[in-house]
Amino acid sequence: MNDIAIVEMDDFKKQRIAVLCLPGLESFLGDIVAELEKTYAVRTCYSNLMPEIEKVVEWCDCLWIEWGNALAVELSQKMPILKDKQVLLRIHSYEVLSGFLPQIRWENITSVIFVADHIKSIAIKQIPNLPEMVDIHVVANGVAIENKA
Repeated sequence: MNDIAIVEMDDFKKQRIAVLCLPGLESFLGDIVAELEKTYAVRTCYSNLMPEIEKVVEWCDCLWIEWGNALAVELSQKMPILKDKQVLLRIHSYEVLSGFLPQIRWENITSVIFVADHIKSIAIKQIPNLPEMVDIHVVANGVAIENKA
């Protein structure tokens, strides 16, 4: 029974975060997932298969959707379970330029991260009441720099 002390009981209380992205578009997520894993229980799902996506959405407390594209549209329109989750959507430039944003059901999104101020401005021109519907953040795209000292 003394060996039970090796189990970190806090690990059972970690918030569960699912990171969803269509396959082939996950190139920006490596560092983000690695950082999240330091604090949270994280599962990634880089798939367009709804059974796989539904399984990870049911598991999580918080959902990170990378790209405000067809996946975000599909999930926000057809997954009522999102109302019971914290849902964060990260938006890059192509989504605001491709007409996806008006198709998203914003009442199913909790927070939005834009990768630049000008992207946020374009999005708000398309959806003027967006700031009243979701929490908005701007976190610039970063570049990991390798220390070669």
